Amino acid sequence: MPSLLRSSSRPAKNRQAGQSLVEFALSSVVLLVIVGGLVDIGRAVFVSEVLSSAAREGARHGAFFDAPNRGHPFLTDTQIKSAVDAELATISLPASVLKNPGNTCPSPTDGNTYHNPPYANSAYPTTANQPWLYICYDNTPGDDFASPPSGQGQQDLNVIVLYSYGALTPLITAQLGSFHLAANEHITVQGP
Repeated sequence: MPSLLRSSSRPAKNRQAGQSLVEFALSSVVLLVIVGGLVDIGRAVFVSEVLSSAAREGARHGAFFDAPNRGHPFLTDTQIKSAVDAELATISLPASVLKNPGNTCPSPTDGNTYHNPPYANSAYPTTANQPWLYICYDNTPGDDFASPPSGQGQQDLNVIVLYSYGALTPLITAQLGSFHLAANEHITVQGP
């Protein structure tokens, strides 16, 4: 009789081992999606911080006043864009696409007059992982400086970097598409 009990208990152990393998396979898919989502959220926060740093650096660069020469040598679209692009390059993001001249201020969706977020979907890049740069001078659409201007002291310089974030996890990208990230920095131009 003892040999009969041993032979019948063996298949039950094999069935439990197979059941554990199936349960692990099913749960590992869920765990991989959760881990992928956490990686994407962390990466999105990191990219958002770099976009904010790029907008801040571009605005700070443009607001500089050269007191001995009494001018604003960096208050041009090209100079501000190069400062923004240098910050974006620190994490290997592509150079920004300057949306000047013409439409320098993206349209806000909440009616504010200072061109702060949230922005209309049309203001964001249509392709994922491409930054767009808007530069607003004194909140006036259409003001673009190809050469350093004079008499811009104490006016508002607004540097806006918009980004369509594409997730790394294919399941998240397929279900949700891309996310819009915005960085906006207002700064007062120094000098008279």
